[in-house]
Amino acid sequence: MSRLLWLISLPFRILGYVIVIAALVAGFRDLYQSVDRDTLVLTPFGDLWYLAWPASLDTVHTRIVAMEPGFWDTAIEVILRLPAWLALFIIATLILLIAQLIYRPR
Repeated sequence: MSRLLWLISLPFRILGYVIVIAALVAGFRDLYQSVDRDTLVLTPFGDLWYLAWPASLDTVHTRIVAMEPGFWDTAIEVILRLPAWLALFIIATLILLIAQLIYRPR
């Protein structure tokens, strides 16, 4: 049973660590641009998502507004306005927490 739980948690751990690396890259990119422009640059998570997968952002927006119109404005828009590195760290933390809850080595 222990090995099965470890195997189930493995994809969550891999995904979580990949997102941590992406958060570090986004943070260093913002740092580089801030130094280069001599002003603070914080790329919003929504801009990063739109650059990576524009169709998925539109699809998610359409589906969420169809189900619960107020949820987009109150919750999702706040997340999309966060700096990309911070939003990615939060997502990675939640995914790694799920992996830890699935399998805890004893």
